[in-house]
Formats: sequence, structure tokens, C-alpha cells
Amino acid sequence: MKIKSRFLILTTLILLLTGFFSWLSMRVLAEDIIVSWVERYAEKQVLYDKARTLLPLIQEVELSKEFAKLESLKAWAKQPDNVLLKQEARIDTEDFRNRFSDNSYFIGLKSNNHYYYSDEQTASHEELYRYTLDASKAADAWFYRLMEVGLNLHLNVNPDIELGVVKLWSDVLIRDGDDILGVVGTGLDLSDFLSQIVEKQDIYSAIVFTNYEGAIQLYQEEDLIDYASITKNSEDKKRIFQLLDDEGSRKILKQSFERARNHPNSVDISSVSKEGVRQLASVVYIPEIDWFQINFIDINNFLPVTEFYSLLFIFLISLICTLIIFYLLFSLIVTRPLAELDSSIRALGKNKYQAPKLSRFAGSEIKRLVADYQDMSKTLLEYQHELEDKVEARTTELSRISKLDPLTELYNRRGFEVHMVEYMQQWHEQKQPFGLINIDVNKFKAINDLYGHGVGDFVLKKIAAHLVDVVGQKGEVSRWGGDEFLILLKQIDDLDTVKISAILLENKKPLIIKINNQDILIEFSVGSTLVQEGDTLEDMLHRADKAMYVVKFADR
Repeated sequence: MKIKSRFLILTTLILLLTGFFSWLSMRVLAEDIIVSWVERYAEKQVLYDKARTLLPLIQEVELSKEFAKLESLKAWAKQPDNVLLKQEARIDTEDFRNRFSDNSYFIGLKSNNHYYYSDEQTASHEELYRYTLDASKAADAWFYRLMEVGLNLHLNVNPDIELGVVKLWSDVLIRDGDDILGVVGTGLDLSDFLSQIVEKQDIYSAIVFTNYEGAIQLYQEEDLIDYASITKNSEDKKRIFQLLDDEGSRKILKQSFERARNHPNSVDISSVSKEGVRQLASVVYIPEIDWFQINFIDINNFLPVTEFYSLLFIFLISLICTLIIFYLLFSLIVTRPLAELDSSIRALGKNKYQAPKLSRFAGSEIKRLVADYQDMSKTLLEYQHELEDKVEARTTELSRISKLDPLTELYNRRGFEVHMVEYMQQWHEQKQPFGLINIDVNKFKAINDLYGHGVGDFVLKKIAAHLVDVVGQKGEVSRWGGDEFLILLKQIDDLDTVKISAILLENKKPLIIKINNQDILIEFSVGSTLVQEGDTLEDMLHRADKAMYVVKFADR
């Protein structure tokens, strides 16, 4: 049977088994459905929680606003020492007190900094004065901060140390036109209010109330409430974002705050990570009290994964067994023969021939492929060896050519620099002295101008041959550029450099070139130098060049 047929049969079996496990995809579909349902549930729940939980608080806020508008209270706030005005204000405020659910109120006057408080226990007292507010005290900073920023309404959880109570206060400014006369309001007992929240709270959600900065104002865990938020620095506040697990979730919730504030009383829902699990955060902005209400809902409570564990385990074992069988069969038929072929190809890459060893389970297509490969690999090896020989020869030739001047076949700059480095190294290691001669052809430009560049090239070739003949085996000759040549000479004899320089300068061995039936005497300007301690190649080139120009200009 061909490998294609075998593979199709095995694929069919796998697809049948995969179909059996396709019900697992329902888990993902179920999660999507449940998440969608939880979002709708959260939207309805948060609006419902707002109505049942915050309605009493909203009522207290409205009453506080009405309380701050009492004309007798405003008149007394302007003249706090006027006994008659104080009595009138006392009568009106005590009549109003019973309208507050906590049967209490407070008054803080700006003009004399006095703080007054009345509840059921103190109503019978003739004097409601409790203490004098002090701007230097941290506990009283809320009073001055509210008037400083002109915040008409402020809700905050704050302990009153003087009264010995912790309440959810609704603070309202007493205004007379643009003038601020003081602060009034009422308070709800924090413990009672929180117990109501916990009792009304859904088993699947956790409700948090915050101000616009995210500072926690109400929460079932009292130790996380940010008391006296208005007087704290930003970094000292207990914020709802600190309840989340990562920075990504904090960023998502902050964006949700912005959207909710732009659309008051509308629910914005986002997914965050809290307490190590994925939760839906539903946020609604309540403009009546300038607070945000946030409900955290744990999605896992709606999706009991544990009920799937037993079935999941059974199907997982079945899938593993099926995959093992498929793996073994596929290995025998396909992967092992291919591994043998791969091993042979790797050996071929190292210029070695290794015949693949195939088992009887290998498919006929693979056997035919291997046979074709063996024929091809033998031919390829032969061709590769032949090509490598040609490449090696060509590389050697290219290396040689790259170091030669194409016109004169002397060393070019690159080739000559290699010898210069070699000579300098021998000088450093063995103190083998050497010299450098810089040669410039006199009046070469005139030859080019008079006879043309073709003749100029011919002259340069003759000069190159002449220099090689003069130097012989004593050194290296290069064409440094244009009509400038350099010679490196080993100083076997102390006068070698001097002798060769003299030959070139004094025409002891003149170079005469016939051009257009005319004999032209080629003359040189020559500068030489010997290596010295501390020399670099640049130092020697500079001295030789300088010496050559001294000779050249002296001739002129």
C-alpha cells in the first residue's frame, strides 16, 4: 500500500476520534455564553445595588443640601456671637434634625472655627458647641480643605476623634452668594451602613464605592477604606486599583472609570485580574454623590469547571492512547525512513557518502526517492570535488591578482602593505633592519601630454621591469600610485639602500626607452630612509616621501 493511502486511512481515523472529542469545544462556547450572560447580569445588578444600597445615602445628601440653605443658619453663620440669631438657628436646625436618618447633624462655622454637633443624646443640652477647629491639626484639615477648593458636596468616611465616632459624612458648604460661611452635614454610622451592604450583597459579587481618584470610600473590608481622603497626598490613598493583580488590569479599570464618568448612570464593563482570577468589573458613575460604584464578579462562580474533570480525564486518556498509536505507525512508515535519508544527506554535506538503511515498513514512494537520491548523491560528490578544485585554484589566482597592479604586475598598495607589515614585524622580533625607497618619475606628465596615455602606460611597464632588475632578490617593488613607486630593501649590507638609491639617481644603470624612434632617458627623484626604533610604517613613509621631494625640488 502506498504511503499516501496509509496516511489517508490514519487521517480518517484521527478525524473520527477528533469528532468524538469535539464536544470539548462546547466548553469554550459555554464560557462565551456565560461571560455574555454575566455581563448582562452585572449591568442589572449594579443598577439594582445602586438603588437599594445608595438610596438612603442619596436622601441624606439631598437633606444636607436643604439643611445648608436654612436662612436662620446662614444669618447665624454671619454673626456667630449674636445670641438671638443663634437661638433661632438652634430651633430650626433641631426641627430639621429628625429628618436625618441618623437623627444627627454637625455645623462648622468659618467665622469662629467652632464645631457644633447634635444627636439624640445631646439634643437636650443647651449648648451644642463641641470644640474649636484648628487648621494646624490633621484631624481638622478636611474642614479647611473643603472651603479652600470650594467643593459644594463631599462624601467621605472619617473618624471624629473629639466625638469618638466613625461615620460616613455628607459635607455641604453653607453659601451666601459667592461667600462660604461654613460646612454642615450629617453622618451615617459606618458599621451599620457596611453591615447593610454586606447583607444586601450578592454572593457572586463584591461592591466597592470610590471617589473620582479611585480612593475607596465604602467596602466590606473596613481596613481598606481610605479615611479622610480629601486631606491625604495622592500616594498615601488606598485606591481600588491596588486591589488588582497587575498593571494591565489597573490601566483597564482606569479607562473604565473615564468612560463611566463621561456617561453617568450607565454601566461600563471590563475584564480584570483580581485575587488571582479573572473577574468582570462593572463601573457606574453616580453624579448625585460624585462617587463610582464598582462590582467585581468572579466568572468562575458561574462556570463550575470541576464538574467536567472526570469526563475530561477519560477523554484525555483516550486521546493520548490514540496519538501514541498514530505516532508509532507514522514513525515506522514515514519518519524513520526520512530520518535515515536526512542522516545520509548530512553526511553528503561533509563530502561523505552514507547509504540510507530502510526497514520493510517504509513506503514504496520513499524507497524510490532514496534510490534516486543515491544516484544523484554519487554524481553530486564527483561534481563537488571537481568544483572545489576549480574554486581553490580560482581563489588563489584572485588573491594573487588582488595584490598586483594590473598594468605593471608589481605589487599594488594592498600587496605592498602586506610586505611592509612583515618587514616591520621582523624588525621588532629579530631586529632585521630594512630600508624604504620612494621613487618618482621625473617629467612623466610631459610624456603623457606629448605622446599620449598609451605610450605613458608602455613607459610605466618599462620602468617597472627596470626597478625589478635593479632590486633583484634584495627586496620588493610596488607601484604606489600614478608614477610613484616604493621599494622595500632588507639591509643585508649596511649600504644596500644607499647603493640602489645611487644607481637610480646617478644613472649608473640608466633607463633609456625608444619612443617614435627617439631614445628617451628616464630620470628619477629618489628619497630613502632606514627603519629606526619606535618607527611606525607611517613614519617611514613620511620620511621617504619628504626625502624624495627634497631631491625633486633640488633638481628644479
